[in-house]
Amino acid sequence: MVKRISFIVVLAFIWSCSGQPECGDPEAYMNAEITLEFENLTHAFHEVESQGQLDQLFNKYPIIKNEFFEYGDRPSPEELNSEIFKLIQTPRVKRLFNTNSYTSFDKALDSNREMREFLTFDYLTINKDKSSRDIYDLFKNSEIDKINSPERIEEYLMINHGERDYFYSLFAYRNDEQLLDDNYELIQNPNVDTLYQETIRLINTGKLAFELDQGFKKLTSHFPEFQTPKIQAVYSGFGKDIFLSDSLIVLGLDYYLGEEAKYRPNVYDYIKVRLTPDHLVPQVFQFLSLQFNETKGGRRNVLDEMIYAGKAMAFAKEMLPCVSDNLIIGYNEQDFTNATISEAIIWSYFLEKQLLYEENTKAIARYVDERPSIPEISKNCPGRIGQWLGWQIIKAYREETGVSFTELMAETDAQKILTLSKYRPRYLQP
Repeated sequence: MVKRISFIVVLAFIWSCSGQPECGDPEAYMNAEITLEFENLTHAFHEVESQGQLDQLFNKYPIIKNEFFEYGDRPSPEELNSEIFKLIQTPRVKRLFNTNSYTSFDKALDSNREMREFLTFDYLTINKDKSSRDIYDLFKNSEIDKINSPERIEEYLMINHGERDYFYSLFAYRNDEQLLDDNYELIQNPNVDTLYQETIRLINTGKLAFELDQGFKKLTSHFPEFQTPKIQAVYSGFGKDIFLSDSLIVLGLDYYLGEEAKYRPNVYDYIKVRLTPDHLVPQVFQFLSLQFNETKGGRRNVLDEMIYAGKAMAFAKEMLPCVSDNLIIGYNEQDFTNATISEAIIWSYFLEKQLLYEENTKAIARYVDERPSIPEISKNCPGRIGQWLGWQIIKAYREETGVSFTELMAETDAQKILTLSKYRPRYLQP
């Protein structure tokens, strides 16, 4: 791949935005009438002054509670009790309840490194005032090993809070009371307050609501039966990025603050590139495409995955015609340019290596799924290049056949799409 050349960047931008007469004033949202039901809850969570207020918010917004504040990530009480029961019935662990001294208890732990780590590390990390001798005392005085069914575990732990806290820590489990404490402490943390201030500064929720509203109007024009979901926006200290169901979409705005933010989510840098305010709406519509993007079942090859991803990109572009192609695919300008000017090299590589009909999951992961780059093609080749190439094939297919958008979404034959597209790279190498 060639190095970045300024006029190529301009050319790529022209390609991505041409033919869009409906793209108008970037400040049109300021006077637009929004029919979308959009509820911005960032202020409500920031203004919480007590655990009681936070609990009321959680009860009012259970999806946010479960998906963004960790309540829904836990195993059920029945699953937890079953895991604790299995643990205490393990012979190595069961013997620990019968050790007659701390020395023999410690020696038993030393006999199995994994057991020592599991039974001590997390608990002592959380409880820095405790030691392994405290764990010995807990085992020595416990009656939990005499319980003969998982159903009685919960009843026992409700009475013996010290043991409850210990066994919960082994499985990284927190009950409702503990989670409420932790989440209230999180919201009151000065660093999270900074995150809130940056969310307010960097995310224009008026513009966000307008762009979503325009996209949903496009969507219902193609699929009249589609019921526009309610939108809620929140910040949660990076609890989750997006939750999506048929009736509700919740946006974790703090995930999408971009490079200006002091705090960013703990993800790989090549993924952070597309966690910006400008990428949020395109990602919402790519997720929504799952409802309409038909695909075949059974064994799938690289071409199947390429075309499926290409249709998802086409879906987002159809709903957001004013959004540039690099934002749709989630590439920065340099990666987008590298892909565009090297289209012929990329396509030739896929043909020479006979990748299109490869069903090996490693090939799909290497050329279609998430990776920072694909050095097998070039050191400058961006990851997910199979998705980008699939989108180019979809563009050619639509231009060549004149197929309607809804027909495109319903088509499941990737080979048919490739054949009828008469695809050839648009930017040929000299």
